[in-house]
Amino acid sequence: MIVLGISISFYVEKQNAIAYKNELKMESLLKLKNNLLSELEGFHFDYEIHSTANKYADILYYRGLQLYQTNKDSLGFYLSYVRNANTVFVENDEEYSALVNSGLIELIENRNLVSLLQKKYTDQKWYEKNNQLLLDLYLTDKRLDPFFESKNRRNHKGVVGYWTAYKPNKRYLNDEEINRVSETGLMHSLYSNLIKRAIIQDSLLIKEIDKELIN
Repeated sequence: MIVLGISISFYVEKQNAIAYKNELKMESLLKLKNNLLSELEGFHFDYEIHSTANKYADILYYRGLQLYQTNKDSLGFYLSYVRNANTVFVENDEEYSALVNSGLIELIENRNLVSLLQKKYTDQKWYEKNNQLLLDLYLTDKRLDPFFESKNRRNHKGVVGYWTAYKPNKRYLNDEEINRVSETGLMHSLYSNLIKRAIIQDSLLIKEIDKELIN
């Protein structure tokens, strides 16, 4: 009778411990979901910035000379946007690391969710490297600065930077300079595609987290 009582007590303690760990897992997944929802909002903003910069680079490549001849305000606007458009990729893996380090990730029954989480936080490092590459190779390039007027500066919407008209007495961009603009646009395009991929990843993760939370 005593042995049976001890066995039941151990069983109850074990079940309580499992229930507590499951509760912690659910709390962690809920926090992770909320982080992803906030992250998605930022990714949509980033995608808009970089895809717009790519679009403006194409306009400059194909119609830049025409704008130089007819509308230097627009030329300055497009050129400065491509030059200044930047966002900062912030790696946010705190909640995922907590899941892994605590061992709670082993309690996730949805193995597809586990695979998606592992892939996301591996891919994040690649996104961050490409973000830094865009900044280092193109957005710190000062060669186009002399083409902008220094007066009547206006803020770019959504971009940290100003725009002004193209200097009225300044020559048009040479082949090397316009090719540099085109290369910058290509980098914006590549990065916006990575951000689009990140948006898809986060959206799938949220769906899989919801499945785990319901179980």
